[in-house]
Amino acid sequence: MSTQHEMQASMPDGAERRMFPRIAASCPVRYTQQVEGNWDDAELCDFSATGLRMVCEYTLLQNTKINVELIPERMTNIPKIAAEAVVVRCGLRDDHRYEIACKLTKVRPSKM
Repeated sequence: MSTQHEMQASMPDGAERRMFPRIAASCPVRYTQQVEGNWDDAELCDFSATGLRMVCEYTLLQNTKINVELIPERMTNIPKIAAEAVVVRCGLRDDHRYEIACKLTKVRPSKM
C-alpha cells in the first residue's frame, strides 16, 4: 500500500494533489468572527470537503476562528451550509480586497 506522499510524488506536474479537490464556484458568503458576532459579506471563490476560499473587504488574521454561511443562488450546485472555520491564509489582491483561505472545522446544514 503506497503512502499519500508516494502517490503525490508520482503525479504529473499540475495534477491535483489534494485529497479533497477544490471546486471553483461563486456565490455570496457571510462571515463573522466568533468573538464579535457582526456579519460581513464576502464572495466564494472555491470550496472542498475541508475548506473554502473567499474574497472580502477586510483582512482576517491567520488562526482567527470564524463562522461562515454560504448563500447559494437558486438552481446552483453549491450546498447551502453554515460552518465554523479557521483562517489559514489571508492575502491582499490587486483589487484591494482580501483573499481568505479557511479550514472548515465544523459543518452543518444552513437554517437560512
